[in-house]
Amino acid sequence: MIKKTKMVKKILFSIILFSQITFGQNYVKGTMNPANSNQYNWVILYQLKGAKQVYIGNSTLTNGAFKITIPATASKGVYRLMYKMDQKSQVDFIYNKQNVELTFNPKEPKTSVKFIVSDENKLYSNYLIKATALQQKLDSLQLEYFQLKDNKSKMEVSNLYSKTLKNYKETEKSYQLNSEGLQASHFIKANEIYFPSKLLKTPQEFLNSKKQHYFDFVNFEDKVLQNSIFITEKVIDYVFYLSVSEDVSVQNSLYKQAIKEVEEKAGNDLLLKSDLLTTILYNFNQQENAALMQYVLNIYTKMPKEFQNLEVIKDTKNKLKLAIGNVAPDFSWQENGVTKKLSDLNIADHYILVFWSTTCSHCLHEIPLLHEFSKTLKNVHVIGFNLEKDDLGFKKYSKLYPEWTNVLGLNKWQNKTARTYEIRATPTYFILDKDKRIVAKPDHFEDVKAFFKN
Repeated sequence: MIKKTKMVKKILFSIILFSQITFGQNYVKGTMNPANSNQYNWVILYQLKGAKQVYIGNSTLTNGAFKITIPATASKGVYRLMYKMDQKSQVDFIYNKQNVELTFNPKEPKTSVKFIVSDENKLYSNYLIKATALQQKLDSLQLEYFQLKDNKSKMEVSNLYSKTLKNYKETEKSYQLNSEGLQASHFIKANEIYFPSKLLKTPQEFLNSKKQHYFDFVNFEDKVLQNSIFITEKVIDYVFYLSVSEDVSVQNSLYKQAIKEVEEKAGNDLLLKSDLLTTILYNFNQQENAALMQYVLNIYTKMPKEFQNLEVIKDTKNKLKLAIGNVAPDFSWQENGVTKKLSDLNIADHYILVFWSTTCSHCLHEIPLLHEFSKTLKNVHVIGFNLEKDDLGFKKYSKLYPEWTNVLGLNKWQNKTARTYEIRATPTYFILDKDKRIVAKPDHFEDVKAFFKN
């Protein structure tokens, strides 16, 4: 009898524990409309924390539908659904410990998303639609005003601007009141934009006003904003899109000034500063802007060690070695018993450095085309770096391209030079100037042709 009683207690405890876990969990459920089962097969859920994406769960797609359980331990914040590894195929939503259901067009996720379950996301989504439309209307009226010549038209546009501005302020106030106490409130307040009470007379005044008031409503100390991607996205827009110049040196100066201003906004919050610098650095890495990569890296590495990400530093340094504008990493080879180096070559105005392999079918198609094309070029020399397991293929094929400098790189992918140049596929091209600076990194042979034809 005692054993039975203990067993019953264990069963009851297990049932209670299971029910607590089950009811403690929430979910996000969605449907792609129209569904495209051939193109999209999975959905991954992340929580956005500053510059980081924290994995939460995933689901396969069935006729465009999915459901992902959110653990009871998951905190409130902004979450992201990603269904393709690019910057466009994603949907963000607010999670406040309640279920979320939505539909969206996978081709246009940001403009098509509709929330079926989640009053907070419905509120924020409606706000974004209305506020963004009014913000764009105010900007378009300002730009239209710059084009006008007669006073009557200017007066009409000014009156319409005043009415639209009043509508915008009322909309902001209404949504801020209705969202009090919600996660959405933080984002609605921070999303407000300053507009002058009257139309400005010149484009320069307009640009100055945009820059001066860009962060007016963004509280950099707000932990809810910090634990989302909001501040990060605002900073990226400010640094990379608000000040633009066709002159490279002027543009880099504008970048540096914007970065200094962002540093000031971050204040003494070293974790926030680290996240923002990491994101800025990532964007310069994508641009391969060597000067700004080094500039931001210098700031980043001066921070206390606990706020540095060693992988970010390592990745940036590797990219710097191969960034456009930098001197290509040097390497040596044996030619007729003589040691030669890339840096010592002085026989052309441009060099095409191509890493390829005689065991690569794609290479065996492109390399003969490159050989024929190189014959049409003046003051251009090709360096064929063969990545091989042995010298058999190299001995055979190097005879076909006697005009080239042919270099044998044994150990294939583990070859020291291949690893320095981060070769992960063949053929891989680099175009160097006479000083061996990298001036282009074409993806394909056609890109090589385009470079020299232009």
